[in-house]
Amino acid sequence: MKGKMLITVLTIPVLLLSTVSTSAVTQKVMWGKTELKQGQIGKVTVLSPTPIYQYNPDHLLSKLDRTLNKSEEYRVYSMKELDAGYYGLGGGLFVEKSNAVKYETPSKYKLALLEQQSHPESAGKVYPDGWAAPVLKSAWSQNQATNFETLQNELGFTGDGHFFDIQEKPQAIVVNGGSEGNEVTIKFYMWNAPSMEQGYRIPVVAKELFKLYFGNDATRVWKYFNTGSIPDHFTANGRSVKATANDLEGSLYLYVGKKTLQNDG
Repeated sequence: MKGKMLITVLTIPVLLLSTVSTSAVTQKVMWGKTELKQGQIGKVTVLSPTPIYQYNPDHLLSKLDRTLNKSEEYRVYSMKELDAGYYGLGGGLFVEKSNAVKYETPSKYKLALLEQQSHPESAGKVYPDGWAAPVLKSAWSQNQATNFETLQNELGFTGDGHFFDIQEKPQAIVVNGGSEGNEVTIKFYMWNAPSMEQGYRIPVVAKELFKLYFGNDATRVWKYFNTGSIPDHFTANGRSVKATANDLEGSLYLYVGKKTLQNDG
């Protein structure tokens, strides 16, 4: 099976994309000259000297003596639609919308980093498109419904935990209940597809999926896929596993046996 499968299904290695590891989330999320903060909606860069305004108790904006200088950058937390409009810099200070300032919003990547910084305990890698890789936190359960809930709640599967979707290929990974001696059937339509913007997510999510069913043997199974050298039969975490390619579908099935007391490693 190896030869044909390598050609039709799983020949492409994982993309070497730039990522930020969980160790980086303790660092400040810098955006130009300033640190991105929670509650910030954007920033202004001063293109030419411009005055600053104070919002007073009478709900009016009063010009202050202070002037913002060229090349300075300021966080924006709000906007006011008075006259030409104003950007809120925090602390009741505003700058008028004009050609003297350039307004920008943070990228999805920066926002994902900031969100990850707020929840480091559940943080995975953040990729340049802003996608934060899911991290498996729960252990396998003898209750199959619980495992599908884990796939849905922790790994981002849809359809009650049966499908992992990417934009270009809904149901790129399908996990269904097994029959007879199998606990589940896992179907892959691809491993990685450079022509698809989100194709790189498949091996990332698969590694966490394998942890649920293959425990300490998950890395070994993942390497089978990542190198395109998948045995027809193998054992992992006390399970007998059969791999079958479906040439008509262009897919690969893993028939994952029920767990036994013995762990064959």
